[in-house]
Amino acid sequence: MGSLNDDDVGVRKQKFEEMWKLIKSKEVMLCQIPRSAWLKEGDTNSKYFHRSIKARASWNWIKALKVDGRWVEKPLEVKRTVVEYFRNHVASDTWERPRLDGVSFKRISSIENSALTAPFSLLDIEVVVMKSDGNKRPGPDGFSIAFFMEFWYLLKNEVRIWFDQFHGNSCLPKSFLFYFVTLIPKVKSLFSLEDFCPISLLESLYKLLSKVFAATLSKVMSFNHFYS
Repeated sequence: MGSLNDDDVGVRKQKFEEMWKLIKSKEVMLCQIPRSAWLKEGDTNSKYFHRSIKARASWNWIKALKVDGRWVEKPLEVKRTVVEYFRNHVASDTWERPRLDGVSFKRISSIENSALTAPFSLLDIEVVVMKSDGNKRPGPDGFSIAFFMEFWYLLKNEVRIWFDQFHGNSCLPKSFLFYFVTLIPKVKSLFSLEDFCPISLLESLYKLLSKVFAATLSKVMSFNHFYS
């Protein structure tokens, strides 16, 4: 009830740090419980498997949408509404973009340019893999980054070859350009498509490539490089 001295403040900081660690550990444990149950019973023709499928289907099923003050309930109308909404959402309008004529930008040095265009090293790739968040949802290939982290000692040479092929060809296979689009609810009570947040589930190798690119660019990018 009174003021705290320096020792009390230090103890309070320590207790808060311990509390947040326990809260984080509890969240991780609650996240792993359904996954461990799925690993045990998800691949068998069990009651748990069918309950999980029904619960997921019920959760993902958009039963009705409110469009312009009226409810759309028929499956074909819902599908047509969703397609039209996101087609308009991602469409781009033609407009006159600002030009940068006459603006003087500072260029990177030849050494920095050589570093950007050099082949990817195994160490750079490995650092990105180990620093990535392995709990992200996988893309169409079904392999999460956690899979690459766990079996990196087996996959690292294959991944390195793929990076070398990309560096030599300067293009990606068409299969890597496919991705899943899923809708994440923003609120509990869903009425319209504005209540969903669309996200793209990309291939894990595609994610690793973009992260390696970002890490490579971060070595030469700075405020002084853009403004002289």
